[in-house]
Amino acid sequence: MALGEQHPFYDRTDYRDLANASFSLVAMDHGRLTGDILVDAGHGTIQSLLSGVNRIPDCICLTHGHMDHTLSVDWVVQSYWRQHGKEIRYPVYATGPVYRFLIQSYPQLEEIVEFRELEPGQGTRLALEREITVTAFPVYHGRSAPGASMLLFETGGKRVLFTGDLFTPLLRQADYGLLQGVDLAVVDTNNRFPWPGTNHWSFAGDPGNPMRRHGALLDFLREHGVSHFTRPRGQGGTGTSTRAYLEQFTGEWDMASQPFTVLEFLERIGAGRVMLVHYSGTEDEKHHGEPVMDSLQLEEWVRETAARAGCGSRFIIPVVGEEVEV
Repeated sequence: MALGEQHPFYDRTDYRDLANASFSLVAMDHGRLTGDILVDAGHGTIQSLLSGVNRIPDCICLTHGHMDHTLSVDWVVQSYWRQHGKEIRYPVYATGPVYRFLIQSYPQLEEIVEFRELEPGQGTRLALEREITVTAFPVYHGRSAPGASMLLFETGGKRVLFTGDLFTPLLRQADYGLLQGVDLAVVDTNNRFPWPGTNHWSFAGDPGNPMRRHGALLDFLREHGVSHFTRPRGQGGTGTSTRAYLEQFTGEWDMASQPFTVLEFLERIGAGRVMLVHYSGTEDEKHHGEPVMDSLQLEEWVRETAARAGCGSRFIIPVVGEEVEV
């Protein structure tokens, strides 16, 4: 949604609606806070933090470097730096390319951020009282999003996945097993139906059949092979671990089974609950003649469409500030 645009799903007078790409992951132990993680920090995040818990999160984990996911990083980091007497750097977890993208956009942060690199497919324990690990799995979100990843958080037998924005995940076959049955998946669902030019996947494959791939998607895939998604410029990483990961992915590539819609992805991982975020619907109206929906219409459509596709996940269309317990 463009700033100021009339949209049935969002209230342009409510700043919090702009924060639909940022999330707080809070760990509690018998009512005591043991971890507060900010997953991306875009538009509206500062106001949401101030009007909510009014505290600086313990760390930020970034899926990619686009401004709608990083605009508030500077404020959070600067506030933490000043709060700690300009002596303690603020921890930011991201892949190497995402961090470089961040510093190019906000060079003033380089001296006050403690960068902790996420290697593809390798779990990293966060520096928190609660034992929480995060694992980054590469995704393709266009050439302008080097190092983009989905992030899996694990603690106490619970697993939460944030896909970030993506056109398709770059998962090895074994990775699907690691994601199988996640408790909650927070999933980008920018469009209901495919339009590859957005570099976002869609919820379903075709207006007439949710599991059939629309002609626009098939045309795109005929023109672009696996190298389009894995080339270093697109993923922005040439380190040893990244190269090894993507080489394995390339060796296992199968376009037929590669998920290019939310439903295709859920068919592979069988998530328990799915929170659908980042909805726009603009491309549905422009290219498919399908209306942009409000939240109630989208919720009804998603549940009916998922049932037609045989998807057993439970879906959540969140309202601003909604809390979901895992």
